[in-house]
Amino acid sequence: MENYFNYFTEIEQQFCRRRGTLLTVSTLDWSLMETWKDAGIPLEAVLRGIDATFDKYDRRPSKTKKINSLAYCSQEVLAAAEEMKEASAGAQSRPPLAAPGLGVDEIVRFLRSNAQKLREAPAAEPSCTKLQGHC
Repeated sequence: MENYFNYFTEIEQQFCRRRGTLLTVSTLDWSLMETWKDAGIPLEAVLRGIDATFDKYDRRPSKTKKINSLAYCSQEVLAAAEEMKEASAGAQSRPPLAAPGLGVDEIVRFLRSNAQKLREAPAAEPSCTKLQGHC
């Protein structure tokens, strides 16, 4: 299983990069990404679909309408997912690769370790207290 957060951020970054803006995607776009995730559409299919949509748009002679939503990419995303599914039919199934990022156990160990270090650290003396008038 892919890292949940990574799925959404990769899509958002790719869409904004191809769109040429620094703006983030809308809440409706996030909902669409969640629908794709829940439907099991691989991240690679979504990224390919976004690229295909913008590639087709770039080839159009008249560019009066802009691509303002991920919904504009939906058909290409679904087509890319279908192509990937067909291409993998009959292929040997391989064990899934480890998800990028940290695992839950690693995060828990990290947080516990740092919490212990904070408990053991000596309390810092305030350098200035306004109540005492020594500032």
